[in-house]
Amino acid sequence: MLRNSKQLGFTLLEIMVVVFIVATMAGLSFFALNQASDRRYSSQAKDFLVWLEQLSDLAMLEGSAYGVAAAEQGFQAVVFYNYDWYEVSLPEPFYFDDEVRLSLVEGNDYEGEVINRKNNSVNQNRAQLPSIIMQADGYIEPDANLSLAFENYSPMFIYRQEENGFELAIERSLR
Repeated sequence: MLRNSKQLGFTLLEIMVVVFIVATMAGLSFFALNQASDRRYSSQAKDFLVWLEQLSDLAMLEGSAYGVAAAEQGFQAVVFYNYDWYEVSLPEPFYFDDEVRLSLVEGNDYEGEVINRKNNSVNQNRAQLPSIIMQADGYIEPDANLSLAFENYSPMFIYRQEENGFELAIERSLR
């Protein structure tokens, strides 16, 4: 049998090897993208914890009560001064990239009182009443845990109150 030195096309084996390599790379990239998304939500939850800890530290350092109030796009720090709540510029308001639901929960529940968005009818000179208050003596009111749920991400982030403030625990739940 004489072979023609000019081969036209690819053999079935060569095509199968290329398809296998492309499928493997696509599968690996899918898992990498999924892990990047998980890290993004975890990072935002940790950043929110740092923001809450800053408020608690400010309350203890300044001897004033600080609170967390819902704002248009996120959460605003407010301070109690002269028998009223006022928005503060530092720390800056905290904004999430995606739509979130922040709830006050009792015990091991996953659902609780949702901290609502700001009402536009509130007087612009005064801040909205806070849902969470960091007292100057280190106590946090109300005595409940926080549940943070992202709209497009199934695990919930639970902030548990400990003696030294909030502690972040990631708990997976079926919603």
